[in-house]
Amino acid sequence: MRTRRWSFSLAAVVAAVGLSLIAVGGPAVADIPAPSEDPFYRAPPGYESQPDGTILRSRPVTATALSVPLPVDSWQLLYTSLDSHRDPVADVATVLVPRAPWTGDGPRPLVSYQTAEDSLGSRCAPSYALTAGLGAVTSNAASETLMIANLLSRGWAVVTADYEGPESEFLAGPQSGYAVLDGIRAARHFEPAGLDVNAPTGVWGYSGGAFATAWAAELQQFHAPELGLKGIALGGLPADLEATMRNVDGGYGFGLTFGGVTGIDRAYPEKGLSELFTAEGRAAMHASGAACTVDLIATYAFRSLHDYTIDPRPFDLPPLRETLAENSPTATGTSAPVYSYHAEADELVPVAVHDEFVRQFCAAGNTVQVVRYPGGSHNTTLITGAQGAIDFLAARFAGVPAVDDCG
Repeated sequence: MRTRRWSFSLAAVVAAVGLSLIAVGGPAVADIPAPSEDPFYRAPPGYESQPDGTILRSRPVTATALSVPLPVDSWQLLYTSLDSHRDPVADVATVLVPRAPWTGDGPRPLVSYQTAEDSLGSRCAPSYALTAGLGAVTSNAASETLMIANLLSRGWAVVTADYEGPESEFLAGPQSGYAVLDGIRAARHFEPAGLDVNAPTGVWGYSGGAFATAWAAELQQFHAPELGLKGIALGGLPADLEATMRNVDGGYGFGLTFGGVTGIDRAYPEKGLSELFTAEGRAAMHASGAACTVDLIATYAFRSLHDYTIDPRPFDLPPLRETLAENSPTATGTSAPVYSYHAEADELVPVAVHDEFVRQFCAAGNTVQVVRYPGGSHNTTLITGAQGAIDFLAARFAGVPAVDDCG
């Protein structure tokens, strides 16, 4: 295990995307309808019969990072995938390709970057954040467009999926994994993007984005074995949902627990999770039905789940415990090396949660590089840990042997 010390600022991340991004033009907030009001997002009749990853509809869009236009060609793709019950669903991904020719060895690499959607409304999704700019400012995806811009500045193509699906099923694990994998399939086969169908591909996400990435890693050999991922980067991963939710209960981040339980109830109505809530609790679930991350945190800070449930010990109830366990990713075998980074003092996701996930990964025979930051918080490590994840992916694309800390 390697421990790193960084002195990093948000300004450094902005600088890392390249001065060319700033030169493109000033901020411009697009007058774009939210996905719930945009016909593009609606699945066409008969889509259910198409293979997973089939492109149903596409359109060019102007992608931005915090409303600054990016020097890329970009498209939104509506494609077929599966929800957590393996029923057909139509998801949306954004594909971004730098306009400058790729000058590296082999085909242009592709990175599937998962933002921490962590939300209950489609206006919080990355496809909207990348086009609406500051109009989507309350979503995590808006701030993470800087990470996407950083990847693009290296000449890599990027695909980012609205992996919570059309119903914004926050923390529905299989839904997110299938959406990521089928988004990669769609991007590789989208001819206008000019990508090789076997483009070297890496996946990366932090926090909620790492959750979706871990689920994609778990499902890849079963659902999309042809993808042959080169590397998997996971930061701040809430691998054990129950342990993570218990940790933030009563703290400033409790809104993520409330939103997560709401999203899982949305994905699994047969589990009856809403029946565990009081009338006030069900009213709160309804009121927050389209909330983005900032809304959830501001509304529910320092509350506890038992404030909204009939039983004062909701995490001990079998329906909730079993559903959280079912949606926590497992460290199954994968052919791709893994990069695990986490703040030792992470106040939202205890480092022990990620360490146990790494232990399981190693026990399954995987190659894992482990980096633990001695300082910083959950949110600051999104920034301080980014360069290490990018360097890891660059090394995998260059064919450099991966570091293995499992021994």
